[in-house]
Amino acid sequence: MSAPPHDDVRMTREMLALAPKLRSRAWTLTRGRGDADDLVQETLLRAWQFRHTFHDGTNLKFWLYRILRNVFLADVAKPKAVQDVDGKFTARLAQEPDQEWRLRFSELRNGLAKLPALNGEALVLVAASGLTYDEAAAVLGCSAGTVKSRVNRARERLAETLDLEIEGPRHGIARPTRLAGAR
Repeated sequence: MSAPPHDDVRMTREMLALAPKLRSRAWTLTRGRGDADDLVQETLLRAWQFRHTFHDGTNLKFWLYRILRNVFLADVAKPKAVQDVDGKFTARLAQEPDQEWRLRFSELRNGLAKLPALNGEALVLVAASGLTYDEAAAVLGCSAGTVKSRVNRARERLAETLDLEIEGPRHGIARPTRLAGAR
């Protein structure tokens, strides 16, 4: 059973609109190893191939996140031809950032990489992707309470790593601020 062409056009637009959020999520899963774009591409390809299984009324973002996660988990089991596990080769090719925002982004990326995978995944789903705790729980296959706990631990550890002080909760996620005297 195939969707009518006008539904394919709408679905294509909606999927492409979600691509940046998928890339953000993929980047977190791959820990910034450069596989994020490939993961998003494979996710969109599989979503398109199996679009006939998507039911109206289902949340497309959740559906795509679930596909992305399944593709990633399936890919983790495959051996890679060449791996730069410690990032030393990539670091030699990288140019040092010269702009303040790049430095901050680099610090954030390194801080996220130091988080336990499950905690970092929960934090990115809730804070960066904008999912509610219940929505993130559906994607991760756990309870909302578990997601809240993981987000809280990730936020605290990230704040410690980045030498930040956490203000009180605002919109469900506390916003970190730089400590006085910190870079």
